Amino acid sequence: MKTLSLITLVLLFFSCSTSKTVVVIPAQQTLDYDISNYDMYSCSVDNLSGEELGVQVLNKFSGENIRGFGLNAHRKEIVLVEKEGILHLSNSSDKPMRVKISTQETTREAVAMKEPFVTFTLRNNTSKSIPLIIPGVMNPNLSPFSNSGVDLKIGQEILFKEKGKTYQLLVVDNTIEKNSKLDVAQLIKTRKSELGL
Repeated sequence: MKTLSLITLVLLFFSCSTSKTVVVIPAQQTLDYDISNYDMYSCSVDNLSGEELGVQVLNKFSGENIRGFGLNAHRKEIVLVEKEGILHLSNSSDKPMRVKISTQETTREAVAMKEPFVTFTLRNNTSKSIPLIIPGVMNPNLSPFSNSGVDLKIGQEILFKEKGKTYQLLVVDNTIEKNSKLDVAQLIKTRKSELGL
């Protein structure tokens, strides 16, 4: 996939602390979006197209995936991007995709001072996408063989669907170790067994 870059363009758009722009990602291409002069920013990604958009935050120096998920058609989610990170959007479809991006400057301290959060990774070890529901946060669609880093507050529910019905997968608590990886497919398998599904 060819990668487009908005690093230079972004510097023109983001002279203030809050900005919005709409971009078009051509078919089978990716877009890197960077605001290097912010310590951290909150980025609202609104998928205006009819296809799934790949959303990742990559370490701009090592290329390592920090967090990521599949954003369904006509859905909007908020992603935190650190200064050392870059927002990486992927269009694997055969059609151009329109994406609205809104950013708000923040700091790590401001994020840390909010309610107690746990940082961990949702891992999909299977060859199929796994849709989840995180009420009030986002509805990530975990791509095959992918990691999705999340920062969720204590008490936050994570739900899954089975045959059109929604069930609780887990509730975030202190038993989830910081930076641990949870095998989502295995968790769903265990939970379905507990529920007799």
